[in-house]
Amino acid sequence: MADRTAPRCQLRLEWVYGYRGHQCRNNLYYTAGKEVVYFVAGVGVVYNTREHSQKFFLGHNDDIISLALHPDKTLVATGQVGKDPYICIWDSYNVQTVSILKDSHTHGVACLAFDSDGQRLASVGLDAKNTVCIWDWKKGKLLATATGHSDRIFDISWDPYQLNRLASCGVKHIKFWTLCGNALTAKRGIFGKTGDLQTILCLSCAKDDVTYSGALNGDIYVWKGLTLVRTIQGAHGAGIFSMYACEEGFATGGRDGCIRLWDTDFKPITKIDLRETEQGYKGLSIRSVCWKADRLLAGTQDSEIFEVIVRERDKPMLIMQGHCEGELWALAVHPKKPLVVTGSDDRSVRLWSLADHALIARCNMEEAVRSVSFSPDGSQLALGMKDGSFIVLRVRDMTEVVHIKDRKEVIHEMKFSPDGCFLAVGSNDGPVDIYAVAQRYKKTGECSKSSSFITHIDWSLDSKFLQTNDGAGERFFYRMPSGKPLTSKDEIKGIHWASWTCVIGSEVNGIWPKYSNVTDINSVDGNYNNAVLVTGDDFGLVKLFRFPCLKKGAKFRKYVGHSAHATNVRWSHDFQWVISTGGADHSVFQWRFIPEGITNGILETTPQESGIDSHSEESDSDLSDVPELDSDIEQEAQINYIRQVYKEDLPQLKQQSKEKNHSVPFLKRERAPEDSLKLLFIHGYRGYDCRNNLFYTQTGEVVYHIAAVAVVYNRQQHTQRLYLGHDDDILSLAIHPVKDYVATGQVGRDAAIHVWDTQTLKCLSLLKGQHQRGVCTLDFSGKKLLEGKRETIQKDERDKLLWEEKLDEK
Repeated sequence: MADRTAPRCQLRLEWVYGYRGHQCRNNLYYTAGKEVVYFVAGVGVVYNTREHSQKFFLGHNDDIISLALHPDKTLVATGQVGKDPYICIWDSYNVQTVSILKDSHTHGVACLAFDSDGQRLASVGLDAKNTVCIWDWKKGKLLATATGHSDRIFDISWDPYQLNRLASCGVKHIKFWTLCGNALTAKRGIFGKTGDLQTILCLSCAKDDVTYSGALNGDIYVWKGLTLVRTIQGAHGAGIFSMYACEEGFATGGRDGCIRLWDTDFKPITKIDLRETEQGYKGLSIRSVCWKADRLLAGTQDSEIFEVIVRERDKPMLIMQGHCEGELWALAVHPKKPLVVTGSDDRSVRLWSLADHALIARCNMEEAVRSVSFSPDGSQLALGMKDGSFIVLRVRDMTEVVHIKDRKEVIHEMKFSPDGCFLAVGSNDGPVDIYAVAQRYKKTGECSKSSSFITHIDWSLDSKFLQTNDGAGERFFYRMPSGKPLTSKDEIKGIHWASWTCVIGSEVNGIWPKYSNVTDINSVDGNYNNAVLVTGDDFGLVKLFRFPCLKKGAKFRKYVGHSAHATNVRWSHDFQWVISTGGADHSVFQWRFIPEGITNGILETTPQESGIDSHSEESDSDLSDVPELDSDIEQEAQINYIRQVYKEDLPQLKQQSKEKNHSVPFLKRERAPEDSLKLLFIHGYRGYDCRNNLFYTQTGEVVYHIAAVAVVYNRQQHTQRLYLGHDDDILSLAIHPVKDYVATGQVGRDAAIHVWDTQTLKCLSLLKGQHQRGVCTLDFSGKKLLEGKRETIQKDERDKLLWEEKLDEK
């Protein structure tokens, strides 16, 4: 039977190429450690420009679209999109979660802002009401909420000089908010005749009740209280997307590609036009700007980050680049060097150095690029275009060799044969065309058995055969270069494939989960040297499987970061890295491959390698003093809480199952019954793998747990009250030393701890983001301290009684 266990080798995210500039603003800052913090896809990135290194926050499960920096310049808040979006507050030094804020926004979190002392966080949702929320983020507590506006809100900011005042702006409005207790109220700004009623894109609050805001037409609007008092016309040539306030004054960035610096009274200091610099280009648009001392950061619409030293303003440094617009699908690795090429709907082809973590060449095309392939010697590069044509370039100077258009629809996949004689080109039209390289890419064959679009192609090692996958989930074999179908099973069985990038075939049966669609897995690449396979799927996951992966239900290691579709994955030429691309997030991820037996750079030794025979009953050292472990403890230590399917997976699985059965028209959905069930009593107690999980409360009731339920049992009345806040098995329980508060910890992919009241059965606090698989032990602090206090009180009472007795005797 084939091995269905997960591989022991691992991937570690080493570098992310790109920056989220489209549809976002004010998302780029300097931290206290002089690092740069920003986001791309579902990853928060902390980039050290001096050491050229990155750290990653991976606590999100969908696209991050908003970011705020705490006044201490260390903590970061990020908000994401999604059906149930949440906000993460995390530490930029150790990239660990500090707090998670959930259950108040839907669709996404558009804006975030910390107040001046960093105690409160304001957030704006993407729901129809653009809901504004105020959080005590340390406690995870929602302080206030209110309807934001009937249209989009683009920015929100606290007034640093007035404790409970905020301002927000958006489509044709600006609002000034007052927080009083848990009441959040707003008054609209009065444009009057001083300025036009138009969309306000960004704002910043200043002293004396003054607010500065950037308008769509490039003007700065100055507000005193609720009233527009003056305008600074033509501050920018087009919309002002970003405004940043600091000790030196204000910085603004706009669609015109300019950064303008202003003093604390908003008088102009200087102007920097990035379009006019060496790295600039026509159409450059600034989405985010940050000013710290003599340095500026600018993030652009086209996913670039510029750093500008003010005294050398005409020489900005381009410190980060990425793809933009449309989707990113095309990926190929150089056959001999640590280089990778990507092509995108933004019509650019980019060559990246994996060793230096840098873009080393870029070529702009006239059409969107959907597939790429290197020739076996690395001298030529074939590009498959969205219009059905393909172009071959010389790599050394990116000059064109040929441009051929035999198809009308997008070229999804293309590969050179291992001997370099032929190029196979698969299109959305269905056939795979074979071209002879030496004959200036003359067409020599056609593989036309597929009834759907071509998705994947692989050549045999001897260049005599080709296998294809298509959108209908079919796999075909052809003789090369004629393109005649191959049907002999014995002959097919003897073929050795030069690469394995096909997603369909008996060799990769195990990569397909239950309820999956034939297009759910976008890309595969096999590593013959290490017998491991990497996949990229429609759920944004990169996975590692053993290879070959023959049996359904094979276990895997999964890696998050891409927001939606992981469109392509490839091993580097020397198998040191895995490269993955995100479709809608435009990002390129570089993962370091850690072979079996190596973890975090330290070689793990087996018992045999370390000189101990694992089967021997004796060893060189004297173990006679070591107590023998109880068999129950040994058994418990082996319990594995990893599950194939977690509760959080069920909605997705149900939806997939629903879509799969959508073609059955006669099944009418029944309405839910009016009657319901109420849980009255639970028979049982979890003792087989847990301990210290049974306590008396202050009122004499018994508290314990079973399954996913915490039970408060009254012995006199023989009744139970049930805490049902958990969504998976409870493993641990602790009771507060003074109050009737209980903490319970559960198993699960992202294990949570609930702190709740035994009287009201209400959750007081939810602790998440630090543990994986489960929480096995819990304890409250302060027991000894409280015992000491009790002893002091008892001593005082004894002294008082003795004193009263002496008085009575006298």
